Amino acid sequence: MTDTNLNNYMYDFIVKICNEIGPRESGTEQELLAGNIIEEEMKKFCDETNQEEYISSPHAFLGGIRYAVFLVLVSIILYWLSLLIDLRIWQIDNLYSFIFMVIAVILIIISVSYFILEVMKYHETYDFLFPKRKSNNIMGTINPSSDIKHTIIFSAHHDSAFEFNTFYYLKRFGQIIINVGYLGVGIIFIAIILKIILQIFTIELTILFLSFGYFFLIFIPIILVYMFFHTYHPVLGAFDNLSGVVVVLGIGKFLSENKNNPEFFPKNTKVYLISFAGEEAGLRGAKRYISTHIDKLKEEKTIVVNMDGISKKDIVIIHDRETGIGAKHDPKIYQPLFEIAKKINPLAKISPLPFGATDGGAFSKKGISAASIGGLNLKDELPPYYHTRLDTPENVEKEALGQFLEICLKYLKYIDTQ
Repeated sequence: MTDTNLNNYMYDFIVKICNEIGPRESGTEQELLAGNIIEEEMKKFCDETNQEEYISSPHAFLGGIRYAVFLVLVSIILYWLSLLIDLRIWQIDNLYSFIFMVIAVILIIISVSYFILEVMKYHETYDFLFPKRKSNNIMGTINPSSDIKHTIIFSAHHDSAFEFNTFYYLKRFGQIIINVGYLGVGIIFIAIILKIILQIFTIELTILFLSFGYFFLIFIPIILVYMFFHTYHPVLGAFDNLSGVVVVLGIGKFLSENKNNPEFFPKNTKVYLISFAGEEAGLRGAKRYISTHIDKLKEEKTIVVNMDGISKKDIVIIHDRETGIGAKHDPKIYQPLFEIAKKINPLAKISPLPFGATDGGAFSKKGISAASIGGLNLKDELPPYYHTRLDTPENVEKEALGQFLEICLKYLKYIDTQ
């Protein structure tokens, strides 16, 4: 169904965006310009196209990490000040020891809640603290040759991520440090709560809490790593996720070229091609689209196939769930996709996304049947080009793009015959 010309078309479009626009931070002019180019391309093969503007606070997603980490650091300092009072090294009223602990636990709660709600679960709890920006989702529509019985969205995102220092410099060890950091903050929180409770009942376990204090000092280097977790310089994002965008465009181009061929062009399936903005800012674009169209999505029983992170032809991943945000994809979607993928590439596998999230996850969380597919196997490896400056077109294989395009086209044909 695909050929060299289509593969070259998709790869060349990645290069075009990288050369003409470059990195595309969420909510910036570069993201908007990339969206404009994508819409112009969609106009060549879609019955209609449009852009939907939305407002969000993209920096809220990761921009608060260093502030949250700073609060943990201050909590450790307060903990030690409390210890100095307990040890009579700092001879002031013991009430201050208790006050320092209460302040410390409040700061830890703020920090932990930010990490859980914003960074891990992709909620927008702290967005009000960050500036608002405009972004645009890009949409194209291809109508079937006959009556509409099915509706499908093929989607990806065109913004690119900030570089993750921990991944670039520390590789897989950086991922381990992140997990250790979560554990360390949890221990700090428990120790402070325990100390407050024992202070209320005037029970002194100075040696125990001194031991905790020394552990917290050892933990400080990890805190500093977190402080510089990411830069404010976005990467090129060829792999993540212009690769997905060009497969979406490739679907449109193929259908346009086969509009008079009933073997390939859908008879009863309406096709939406969508390039979301703001995915790297916590799925903001997809979430805004869903909130705007939720009634129509459910009424039309829309299904979603999302593409994210295509690179090597030997890696084909069909995600059944996204553990980080608690999204479970619909087996009625991912199972047929897997069976199709397996015929095209025997190496294809079903696997969860262990951390992070995709736009497909945003749909599944709202009860819209969806699945995400791509070449990102974070369960087994951390590619050196994932959220680093190495995310360049050279890491995207043309054959991989063609492979995913064929999976999507065969899945569309499968849906159209249901």
